[in-house]
Amino acid sequence: EDTTAVKREQLVAFHRRFLSAAQGEFSAVGDLDPAAVRAALDKALGDWKQPADGPRAYARVPNPLVQVPPVRLVLATPDKANANLEITLALPIDDQHPDFAALSMANQILGGSLGSRLWTRIREKEGLSYDVRSSVDWSSFEPNSRWTASAIFAPQNQARVEAALREEIERALKDGFTQAELDSERAGLLSARRLSRAQDAGVAG
Repeated sequence: EDTTAVKREQLVAFHRRFLSAAQGEFSAVGDLDPAAVRAALDKALGDWKQPADGPRAYARVPNPLVQVPPVRLVLATPDKANANLEITLALPIDDQHPDFAALSMANQILGGSLGSRLWTRIREKEGLSYDVRSSVDWSSFEPNSRWTASAIFAPQNQARVEAALREEIERALKDGFTQAELDSERAGLLSARRLSRAQDAGVAG
């Protein structure tokens, strides 16, 4: 009902109130003429200085970590051929934390690459999952980052996938990682980062 009730005039009013080129950043990479690029930007955006009813300073909405009790949620979809599992853990750290690099590497070894423990065991050795991985969504603003792990699999494999995932996490927590794993995944991660710096879009970003 809310969506149906929206009128064009409301969209125009919202646009004029909140959007402008009064403040912003622009980056470009490649064989270009900086003066010509600046002239094109000025022509396209130069007079779009502020919303119609006065300037509004940008303010980021805080997103602090809120601890919640662990919960298991199951949504049954019997009409679907695949099942999807996702684990999320809130972390009271950000990308400036002293453990940033260490946790990034730990995640890379556990589930962040095609050579990771989760991928090797659950996908390659046991053939239980079509895709399995883990990642860290790092915050750059406050100590509120998220570690996630996910897997896609046939529903009949759910118990085995969960057991294998749990065992690999427990093994990592108990025994840590080997020097060979660290060396291999560190080289892979550095290589990927160097490659991204050779791409125009990555450099501009």
